[in-house]
Amino acid sequence: MIVKSRPAAAKAILPAMPIFANVPESFLIRRGALAAVAVAACAVLMPLRAAQAQASAPAASAAPAAARDFAAERKAIGDSRAWTNYRFAAAERECYSKFFVTHCINNAKEIQREELQVLRKRELEVGEAERAHRAAERDREQALRRAEFEASQPQRAASEQSSREAFEKKQQEQQLRDAQRQADAPQRAANAQAYEKKQSDFDARMQEAQQKGAEQARQREENVKAYEAKQRDLEQRQKALEERRAKAREQQQAPASAPRPFGF
Repeated sequence: MIVKSRPAAAKAILPAMPIFANVPESFLIRRGALAAVAVAACAVLMPLRAAQAQASAPAASAAPAAARDFAAERKAIGDSRAWTNYRFAAAERECYSKFFVTHCINNAKEIQREELQVLRKRELEVGEAERAHRAAERDREQALRRAEFEASQPQRAASEQSSREAFEKKQQEQQLRDAQRQADAPQRAANAQAYEKKQSDFDARMQEAQQKGAEQARQREENVKAYEAKQRDLEQRQKALEERRAKAREQQQAPASAPRPFGF
């Protein structure tokens, strides 16, 4: 919202002032400017008073008040400040056409200063109200989280109790397994010893079988060699026998007239 100075409205609001013949015109202009500042201050401060009235109302009102638009309020203050500066620049240009230039400019600066002071005060009030609003929002959020935390406390306690019971059950089961393992330790040792003995017996039998197999292989090789030698001897004897028989046949087939040295 842009706050504009309206001298006519200021004159309508303020009570009628008596006219004196010797009153300077600058004094009357200053009074009109002050009236304009008062109008601007009323226009700017109205939202703050409304907000204060809403803040002082009971929290449990039937119809909650609409949230304030602090950004819009700051924009309105900025627009009003820009309008004040614009009017000062226009008044300053106008003063150069008057006889008392310095006096006119000083009056314009005073009006500008007063209006900017009002706007600055309004800006500080808006900032304070916004900070209070944010603090209230934080308090509400914290209260809501605290209420949610307290509401979930029974469920959380039950969940923690269930977790503790489950953990204790697992611990007990592990203890039982450890105890059973300790109780089975002698049997496991006996089983391991029996397995080692069985494995040792198997290794001994395997070694004996290997030795026996090697001995049998050596015996078979010797038997083969003996058989081959016997066969060679048999062949030689057979050959000698055949030679003798052949020689005997040759002697039988020889002619009878052949001289016999011994007479037969």
